[in-house]
Amino acid sequence: MSISLILVPAALAAAAALGGTGVLGAVAQNRDATTEPGAPPAAVPIAVQTRMKDANLLAAALADLGATGTSLVDGELTATIDGLELVMSRTEGDVWGAHLSRLDGHEVTEADAAELMTRLDAAYARHVQQAVAARIRARADQAGFELVSETRDEDDTVTMVLNVRENA
Repeated sequence: MSISLILVPAALAAAAALGGTGVLGAVAQNRDATTEPGAPPAAVPIAVQTRMKDANLLAAALADLGATGTSLVDGELTATIDGLELVMSRTEGDVWGAHLSRLDGHEVTEADAAELMTRLDAAYARHVQQAVAARIRARADQAGFELVSETRDEDDTVTMVLNVRENA
């Protein structure tokens, strides 16, 4: 008897199903009410809610995307990526919320925020998948399973085939 586990990066599956940005949650943009009429709008950061929880996996995902100056101080993660300053802090739900502002002072568009967060979410999901696969590998034997094979497709889908041991 065998069991096949397919670990699909959740962000990639959700992005395909929801057209990309639905996986991010709400993108909120706060307008500055003090801007003079007729004046160009002041650059406003965009806040994005995420589903990311693990700081180490998040830092690894940011590194995958080429972020620089990444630091975690007093529970606030900051990084520079694609001309944007990214500041992430924990929300009440203990997930990371992201605040984006452009380094050149221009306004961050919802499209820019959604594109970056979709890429970050996908990179984060790949790291989550790797961590889950590592736990399965490490615990299979003590749970009475034998890992028979493991493959990774071009879309990062991992397929693991486990046999149930007869004495389990």
